[in-house]
Amino acid sequence: MTAAPDVTAPPASDLTAPPTPGFAAALETGLLGPEPPAFPEQDTQDRATGEATTARLDAFLRARLDPDQVDLTGALPDGFLDDLRASGFLKLRLGPEADGLGLSPYNTFRAVEHAAGLCMPAGQMLAVQAGVGAPALLPALPEGPLRDHLTERLAAGAVSGFALTEPAGQNNAWPGTTATRSADGTAYVLRGEKVFTGHGPVADLLAVAATEHTPEGRRLCVCFVDTSAAGFEVTSSIEFAGSRGLPNGALRLDGVEVPAEHVVRHAPEDPRFSERMADVLLDGQLYFTAAPALAIARLCRRWSAEFLARRTVNGRPLIEYDAIQRLVADTLAEVHAVDSVIRWGLIGPGAEDRWFERLTAKNLAVRTAWRIVDRTVSLYGAEGVETLPSKLRRGAPPVPLERRMRDARGLRIAGNVDFQLDAQAGRRLLTRYYATDGAEPAAVAGDTAGGAGLGAANRAHLAAVREQVARFHATCRELVAAHPRQEELFEKEHTLILLGRIGAELFASYAVLARAAGANPGNVDEDAGTLAEVYCVEAGHRLAGLWRRLTAEPGPDHAGLGRRWLAGFADRP
Repeated sequence: MTAAPDVTAPPASDLTAPPTPGFAAALETGLLGPEPPAFPEQDTQDRATGEATTARLDAFLRARLDPDQVDLTGALPDGFLDDLRASGFLKLRLGPEADGLGLSPYNTFRAVEHAAGLCMPAGQMLAVQAGVGAPALLPALPEGPLRDHLTERLAAGAVSGFALTEPAGQNNAWPGTTATRSADGTAYVLRGEKVFTGHGPVADLLAVAATEHTPEGRRLCVCFVDTSAAGFEVTSSIEFAGSRGLPNGALRLDGVEVPAEHVVRHAPEDPRFSERMADVLLDGQLYFTAAPALAIARLCRRWSAEFLARRTVNGRPLIEYDAIQRLVADTLAEVHAVDSVIRWGLIGPGAEDRWFERLTAKNLAVRTAWRIVDRTVSLYGAEGVETLPSKLRRGAPPVPLERRMRDARGLRIAGNVDFQLDAQAGRRLLTRYYATDGAEPAAVAGDTAGGAGLGAANRAHLAAVREQVARFHATCRELVAAHPRQEELFEKEHTLILLGRIGAELFASYAVLARAAGANPGNVDEDAGTLAEVYCVEAGHRLAGLWRRLTAEPGPDHAGLGRRWLAGFADRP
């Protein structure tokens, strides 16, 4: 009998492989070396651990779920949550101190992806627990009573989540929910409402974002709330077009008391608090959105092949038509690209410095999945939007493509609306330019030679990426010079969005080129070079459009038009 892998031991690659550099450094300096670094590869032991866990998870879900019924009824089966607690799969990231599985970030992603491929809400439940609940925040907490309390609760199987969004919106710097310290200082009293809270209706333990008002000013608090406390109420169960069955709710906190030692407080003079919190939750964002997106993309890739195997037009197999071949090639290349982006962001040492990769991977994954599912619907024609019950009634292949179209669209607004994340990426990059006064790079970008291991076409794509990285740097320096006041530039949100999208497209192209370069002999994917070439051509078209929009700024008075129309809207019939 083969011994089970030791999931508590660090992967060998974490001990021997050099750190993969963060792409943000290239965007901040305008410098991208002539040769891509070694593409991150999962080590053998870590891969075996992940595959074994995923196999057990697969058996567990197939024995307890009928995904079609979950979508039709909008509810997980009775007893599923209790079974999930007992299974241990709510402890994907937790270590042995909480009787957890101790999975690496990439193995956690793969487990969530697999579960979402079988049943979207089941996968997203694992993502909420591992990525935004107490298990995600635990490593950021200092040793002490709070960490011990959370570890004990999680070891006992507590379901957790993060209550952040409020009726006023998600992107407010200061939550409307208030945390008021009691007169004796032993507790905080919470009052406010939260919406769109994953696990809200079923959680035992919730991290709640709140604002404390003190004579010295406001403080941002994260309060760990026991949902059995008096004053905690689930006011509504929230349903979506996709992810049907996911426990999500609107909550009210009316005088909920939280022990003072269960509250993490940060002062306004600590401007990086929100950024550090965002960094802690970056992996969770990928689990909840990018993992299901990649699952949908892989399903569409398979369903495209199955459809083409049975369809002809005028007696000719559909796959023989040029337009169809191009559609399939685009899907193959985009699945490969998203997989490359995720591996780059999560595997091996140095991942903590790859904030830009993980921040932009969400949008790269969900937008790509949306293109793929839309393309697959077009390929299927009427069958693409036909519901599963209709297909079953007429005996058609029961491909739930319509369901996945709903799921995919929802992922673009989950974990923050996609364009807001683009703006966040642009803002964080420009903040670093202001910190260095937009200084010239230490050296010029140099010639465009390089790309050993790549074919001629991909060497040209690599040269184009290097040139555009230098252009990105020059553009940011010009913007900073033209806007000495940081706040003035940050008001130009469309510019921030475009910068974020340009940087993300450049990163994705660089990732597939690095993978194709075959820096790790024996691990080169079959057709990686062709997949990279197809992807980079299409990314080049997107980049050209983004650059045109950026250089056309300010352009037409979009803001003025929208503002005038909205100002008079209330007076119109």
